[in-house]
Amino acid sequence: MATDTEDTDWLSTDARLRWQRLKGRLFVGVLVLATLVGVLALAALFAYIGRDALGPFGAEPSWFLLYFGTAVTPIAAYTLYVTGRLRWLGDPHPDVRTVNDTAFAVVFGSLVLGLVVYAVATALAPEDVAIYVVCLSVPPLLVRGYARRYGETHFTGPGTPVSVLFGLGAGVVVAVTLGETLALLVDWLLFLVVVTLPAAALLGSLAVRRFSRRWGYLTSAAVLVLGPAGAIGGIVAGFDPALGVVLASGVLAPVGLLVADTVAHRRGGWPGLLGPVVLIGGVLVGATLERSLGITGLNSWLTPTLVFDSWSSTDPTAAGIYPQLVGSIIIVAVMAVMSFPVGVGAAIYLEEYAPETGWGGRLATVLDVNISNLAGVPSVVYGLLGLALFRNAFGLAPGLVITAGATLGLLILPIVIVAAQEALRSVPDELRQGSYGLGASRWQTVRNVVLPEALPGMLTGTILALGRAIGETAPLVMIGVAATRFSPPEGLFSGATALPLQIFASAGNAIPEYRTGVLAAASLVLLVTLLAMNATAILVRNRYENN
Repeated sequence: MATDTEDTDWLSTDARLRWQRLKGRLFVGVLVLATLVGVLALAALFAYIGRDALGPFGAEPSWFLLYFGTAVTPIAAYTLYVTGRLRWLGDPHPDVRTVNDTAFAVVFGSLVLGLVVYAVATALAPEDVAIYVVCLSVPPLLVRGYARRYGETHFTGPGTPVSVLFGLGAGVVVAVTLGETLALLVDWLLFLVVVTLPAAALLGSLAVRRFSRRWGYLTSAAVLVLGPAGAIGGIVAGFDPALGVVLASGVLAPVGLLVADTVAHRRGGWPGLLGPVVLIGGVLVGATLERSLGITGLNSWLTPTLVFDSWSSTDPTAAGIYPQLVGSIIIVAVMAVMSFPVGVGAAIYLEEYAPETGWGGRLATVLDVNISNLAGVPSVVYGLLGLALFRNAFGLAPGLVITAGATLGLLILPIVIVAAQEALRSVPDELRQGSYGLGASRWQTVRNVVLPEALPGMLTGTILALGRAIGETAPLVMIGVAATRFSPPEGLFSGATALPLQIFASAGNAIPEYRTGVLAAASLVLLVTLLAMNATAILVRNRYENN
């Protein structure tokens, strides 16, 4: 009897194991199927948008052959060489791939960032941007310099955010008193403050780490010379000298430092510097041959007119989204600046400082539960909140940049707080206890131990929150943001519009070309803007993860 019972138990156990394995395989199969369906749906969506925006069926077959020979084939061959798949050329140096990735990030990242800074500073008035750059950077630098000279104290840590607030107030006062006087200066002189000075400080500090203190000083001096040289080059070439300052000190200087660092420390990886040259050169050669041979190219709506001109409601070929694009960038910047520090500060209090018992503990629990609930509130409700708070309570005019940015900041604030809390919880308590054991205070532990470990997770949550907010239209409609404007915003308290609103308005235009070509091209621009912002945040996150 005992043997029969043991056999029955073994058979039932074996059946349960086989059933669990079958359920696991079915679950994996469902996940794979759902992933494939999602990928295919996105691919179909992007194919439709790309067809309407780029018009590939209007190009001659020779056009595809031309760019296949000048751009696709060279960059494909170069990529195969970098990855070591062209065996007949030999294995590349181990540093080639690293240098290649860095070169693409530096060249295109600095170019995109420089153009964004140029567009935003030009729209908001360079004198105001220069004032805030100085006022927001000098006080924290003085605090950090004092801490480095005399040592950390209980006041230097909180002194950094306090100095930022002081600098913000000082910027407001200086902008009111000296703004009109500084506006009399030529723009490129102000761009030296906005772009050249920060670039000199940043690249100089990088040169100190990679080379020596002497090379750091020389690098900063070279950047300070490149700025005025770029302005002179712009005057000679006939374009805006302020753009010349941006290109020289914001793009050429980082590329030069990358080349010098490669020659000094990764000499075997110098072929990796050719990646951007191969890509950009192939496109330029193809464009030159296309024009000289008279080949009919894409029937594209994604043209320089669309990106750099103002909107036209009657002529689709003259419709431009420059004011909407600049407005979206400024609104997202205001939103990030207002939500990230507040969200991280709230998360630090709830996880590191809030008591666990008593009335303080109950209050922290209530706050924690309500913040989690607010993360799922529909966006239109936040539009109503912004309307009630900024329009009715504060009396601000509808459609202002500060109102739009603050409303979207309230929208993503719960998401940032929840993500920051999860990132702080993921930090092992052993690190905190070890810091306390070495005599560090709670603030020193949070700043030097907890935050560096949790920052990648915080940035991940911020990336997801920004991705949600940049495409929102309902909150902006509720607070009275105009769908169409013909000039970019002139300040935080001026009217603005956003690219999603213009896309929404284009969908209802009576002219068919607006509903197909212009709408699809504007959607592509919005997607590229979002990807560029996310890529920047991901690079910053990866830097802290590697450290």
